[in-house]
Amino acid sequence: MRKIFHAYILLGPEEETIKKAIELAKAANCSETPSFCDDCDCCRRMEAGSHPDLFHVLPDGSSIKVEKIRDVVMGSHQPPIEARRKVYVFHEADKMTHEAQNALLKTLEDPPTSLLFLLLARNLKALLPTVVSRCQILDYSKTDEGKDIPRDVKEILLEVILAGLDFSKINFYVQKFADAEVESDVLMEFMASVYRDILVIKTKSRAGLKNWDLSDKLKKRAQDLSPRALVRAIDTLYSQIEVVKAKGNETLAWYNLLVGLKEQEVM
Repeated sequence: MRKIFHAYILLGPEEETIKKAIELAKAANCSETPSFCDDCDCCRRMEAGSHPDLFHVLPDGSSIKVEKIRDVVMGSHQPPIEARRKVYVFHEADKMTHEAQNALLKTLEDPPTSLLFLLLARNLKALLPTVVSRCQILDYSKTDEGKDIPRDVKEILLEVILAGLDFSKINFYVQKFADAEVESDVLMEFMASVYRDILVIKTKSRAGLKNWDLSDKLKKRAQDLSPRALVRAIDTLYSQIEVVKAKGNETLAWYNLLVGLKEQEVM
């Protein structure tokens, strides 16, 4: 059986990530094939949701609270009933409160060998950097970022991410991005995808790169940045994306974004 890590973050729409989560659950426990057979009793019950070692963790209202995670942690240290590995699927894991995520952290740091955590999420920035850095990231979200960005603008965006921001030119950069032919949120989403790819490389995730054509440059940049800094960069980007989508001042949003990224030492 191929090696399966102890914890994954599956990014994307839940109708897609739940299917991938069940496939991982089967692959971790199927004894018939190196992946999964879909025919053995274990695979069939995992698929049906009736296996005694498969658990679904759901939000209570708008969040997953710390009390639920404490119950999960306590149960996760009990051995599986039948399977090789107990599997916990966290639906809408990005709705875990910070207190709940911190309660999960100890088990992520030192998990039992018979445990598999699968965190389904749409919003990576809602997860603590310490949680993200202890999981493999599998990204099933769209992969067409940057395709409509003019070449000259895209090159400048990559320059400030990969080579660093020359602060003496900040007014030039701000005006260039604010006056671009495409919407500012599209440019910022592309920047977020680049930082996400660097995070994938830094954490040695098996997730595919969205900007695979930049892989050599991204690998080089990843040597200089920490997972915590990268998650904060993505968080900063999405904060400003919300500003421009709400029709806020785009020039100010770009200025605040570039200053924020510079202060976090990711530019």
